[in-house]
Parts: sequence; structure tokens; C-alpha cells
Amino acid sequence: MKKSNISKIIKMFLSARFPSETEKKVQKWIIKDQNQQAKAKASLDYWNELDVEADSNTYVSLERVNLRTGYNKEHLTNVASYQKFARVAAVIVPLFLLAGGMFYYLSPRNEMIEVSVAYGEQKRLILPDSSEVWLNAGSSILYPETFAKNKRQVILNGEAYFSVKKDTVSPFIVETSQLSVKVLGTRFNVKAYPNDEKITTTLTSGKVEVSIHAQPPHILKPNEQLTYDKKTSDIHISVIDTNDTNSWMVGKLVFTNASAGEIFRTLERHYNTTIDNTANIPASKRYTVKFLKDESLDEILNILKDIIGFDYQQYEKKIVLTQ
Repeated sequence: MKKSNISKIIKMFLSARFPSETEKKVQKWIIKDQNQQAKAKASLDYWNELDVEADSNTYVSLERVNLRTGYNKEHLTNVASYQKFARVAAVIVPLFLLAGGMFYYLSPRNEMIEVSVAYGEQKRLILPDSSEVWLNAGSSILYPETFAKNKRQVILNGEAYFSVKKDTVSPFIVETSQLSVKVLGTRFNVKAYPNDEKITTTLTSGKVEVSIHAQPPHILKPNEQLTYDKKTSDIHISVIDTNDTNSWMVGKLVFTNASAGEIFRTLERHYNTTIDNTANIPASKRYTVKFLKDESLDEILNILKDIIGFDYQQYEKKIVLTQ
């Protein structure tokens, strides 16, 4: 599509000039990955014609849009700075969130805090409401310096275990790329890495409400796990041993009915390495295996090569798998 046409559509949409039926189609088109730079540029042009101030919580809304569209900061290098794009979010974010069936209510000016964990590391942190979070390797969390009175909202990219302080008037909400988890006070694990095939929410105690797009929410009970397949949109709820799911917090690695790709991606994050899979291992095969806390990467690979069937060469920061 020509950039001039993209610009025209964006401006008409932001100024509410489409009929309601057409507007719904345009909403779906906006959140698709195609032509995102041109869409961002058109939004910036529209911004320059307005006089709108964005508060700092706009960054939360923008981050939610980024998660849901697959959009990231690097995509903006030829358009504008991330900070300037955040101003545009004050206008376009509510519309994007409407398209995704979600709302974010802006609150008074508030500083945002982002905590990231590198591969090979883990981190424990205390949120403003005294809730505890354990971040797994390769994960990040975004939250306000002070939570709003009516809700406590964070954005997760990766995996984290939450121990939420109970507050009956202020629900705790975890946003990920495809789903949100709402609680009042409980312990649960969310795994939502962008490159993983599935997103999981596992409840240790209490009760959580999991919302996926515009579908009715799913209520989980203790020891239940909801699995969402990002490719097929299938949802599965099962009863599991939460000790296995939360084992990463004590350095153990537990894989249940996992593909080779899932296993290798976890090893990359846990050991801060790169695994080049040239062994053409079938993605359909599933494996269940547990590894102890002190087992080295070399020990684990030697076990896996017998189970899965591959050979490997190990370099300083890279593993090459072969047949």
C-alpha cells in the first residue's frame, strides 16, 4: 500500500471519520504488523496537528500496544524517538486498546520503572504495594512508581513468579502479549516469552482470572495451569505439580511434554548461551525430563543428546547441534 494512502487512512481513523462498520475493519488493519513504520509516521504527523499532553502512564499503554502488535523500540529508529512516539500514544493508544478489546485508564503523572534480567540471571524485587516478584532469565517487567488506587497493573515480558499482597479494592493485573491475569492476592507464575510457542499461567494459591483477547475470562484454582497456544489460539487447563513449574526459582530445570525447541530456548536463557540447532529435530516430538540445580550445561547436553538424538560442539558462548 502506498504511504500516502496509509497516512490518509490513519488520519481518518484518528479523527473518527469512518462509519462504524468500516472503523472496525480499520482497527484490525492498524494492529497488523504490516507497514508499521508508515503507520507510526502517519500517527506522528497527526500528532503535530494536535495539542495533547501525555502523562507518564502513557508509557504503560504504549508498551501494551507494543506487546500486542509485536512492535518494538528498534522499529522506530527511522521514524522518531521512543519518547516522542509516546506522546502520540496519548491519542492513538485508547483506539489500539479498543481494537484489542482492552482499556487502560490513565492516572495522574507517575514515573515508570522497568527492571530487566539478563540471560543466565534471576532477580527478586519488591513492588510499590509490597508484592514480591521473582524474574527469570531474559525477562523484564514494567510498573509505575506508585500504583493507582483502583488497580495495580504491571507489564511482563518473559517469566515471573508473583506473590501478591491482598487488596480487595485494588486488583493486581499482569499484562502479557496475548493475555492478562487479574488477582486480588495470591501466588502464581506467568511464562510469556516472545519467542516461545505458548504462554502459561500457573496458580499456586488463591484464585486468578485469565483474560485472552475478547474471550470470556478463565478462572483458575490452585494447582491448575492454563496454556495458550499462540499459533492455534487453543486454550488448555490442566492440573499439575506447581513445584515443577516453579522449580526455576531454585535453579532446577523441569520440562514436561516440551518440544526440543522449548528446551533449547530455556537452556539459552538459563546458561546465557546460543544454541544453533542444525540437527533438524522434529518439532512434533515431546520430551519430559528434569535437571538438578548444580548440573552444568555440558552435563545436560550429554543427557539430552541420548534422549533426543543429536551430537554437538561447544564453543565459548555457542552450542552447535548436529546429527
